[in-house]
Formats: sequence, structure tokens, C-alpha cells
Amino acid sequence: MQPSRKGYAFVSGGSKGIGLAIVEALTAKDYYVITCGRSRSTWQGCIEANPTLSEAVDFQEVDLSRPGSVDLLFDYIRTTYKSIHLAVNNASPALESGGDFESLENSQLLSTLLSDLWVPALCLKHELGLMTSGGAIVNISSVNGIRPTPGAAAYSAAKHGLEGLTRSVAAEAIAKGVRINAVAPGVTWTPRWEARVNQGKVDRKEIEKVVPIQRFAKPDEIAAAALWLLSNEASYVVGHTLIVDGGLSLN
Repeated sequence: MQPSRKGYAFVSGGSKGIGLAIVEALTAKDYYVITCGRSRSTWQGCIEANPTLSEAVDFQEVDLSRPGSVDLLFDYIRTTYKSIHLAVNNASPALESGGDFESLENSQLLSTLLSDLWVPALCLKHELGLMTSGGAIVNISSVNGIRPTPGAAAYSAAKHGLEGLTRSVAAEAIAKGVRINAVAPGVTWTPRWEARVNQGKVDRKEIEKVVPIQRFAKPDEIAAAALWLLSNEASYVVGHTLIVDGGLSLN
């Protein structure tokens, strides 16, 4: 077990995009981070780009959507670290249920609901059991959790569910001194978006025209919002969703 530094933090899906930016921001604040992802080789690339992560992060290769995997991961965290102080539920795999709702296969709908609602719900339950007064949790939601999203209805439903879960559990958990909030990003320039643009599936400039600020968010801008909600500066913020979307939800 590594020295606790300021404390232990857990971040799901910490090897890419927003999750990686949050991991890097937490280690820069002197937290020791436990994170996970589906590919150890991807994480190795993160370490090569930022060698300091090798001493500040415990990476576990795991697919959280597999039955029992969340329980096993948190059994490991409980055995190894005993408790955690902060947590960010960020993991969200590539969307399998894009398209007209009526035409989608049941398996596609279930995959999205499992990954984007059931998994963070299970993580949240375990995190609360590992925290005492002063702990803080942030769920990474989406602007699609606060507005309708034709063409991604199951994803939108999952994120709407995460919004409701955040507020409801926040009202319960504050009695033990644990704060729960959410961040709702808009379009953020992550490897997933980059791949879609490079494959010609979407036009970056056309998407940016729809955003009032006229650009994608950078992952570290979303990370900054999450870190603020986790910090003592947000000590009176409970059950809130901080929208970080460049004005997209105003349209």
C-alpha cells in the first residue's frame, strides 16, 4: 500500500479523456488515486506520457460492465486501502445504442443502461461504505441528462437517472457528512470525439457552431469543475449539478 498523501481517491475510467484529466488533477493535489480501465496497454501509454503517475496511481484493469466486477474491484480497494476520501464516477464506454429508438436491439439498450446508470449506481453504493464524514463524491453526468437527446435516448435516460440518483442519495448521505454532486459536461474533446471526427462521422466545425462558446471543452476544464466540487471550497454544495457546456444547454 502506498503512502496516503492527502488521502485516497477513486476515479472510474481514468485512462482516457475526462477521467485521465481528473486523475492527473488529483495527483497534482497530492492524492493517491485508485483508477480502472479496460486496457492496461492504454494505461501504460498514460504513464509514458506522464511518468509521475506510476508512483501516484494504482491502475486496475477491469470491465465494470461485467457481472460482479464492481464488487470485486471494491473488495480489492477495501482490503488494500481500508477507506477512500474522494470518488469520481466517470467511466462511460462507447455508445452502443445510438440511432432511432424503435430500431434498436434490446441488447444495445441494456448495454447503455448498465454502463451509464447501473455501474455508477453500484460504485456509488460501495464508495459510501468506504467513506466517513468529510468525504465527497462527484458523478460525471452530461448535458444529455438534463435535456432530450434524439438519437441517443437510452444514453439520455441513463444520464437522467444518474441526475436523479445524485440528488436523492445526496439527501441521504449528507447525514453522515458525505457530499454528493455531479458535473454535466457538454461536448468535450476526448479521444472518442477525435476518432469520430477522423473517421468522418461528424464535422468538428459544424458541432462547434452549435455551442455558444464556439468550441469543444478541454478535458481539464471538466476536471477543474469536478475538483472544485470535491474540495472544501464547495463544502456547502450538496446535490448540485454543475453544468460545464459552453452554453450548449441554453440553445
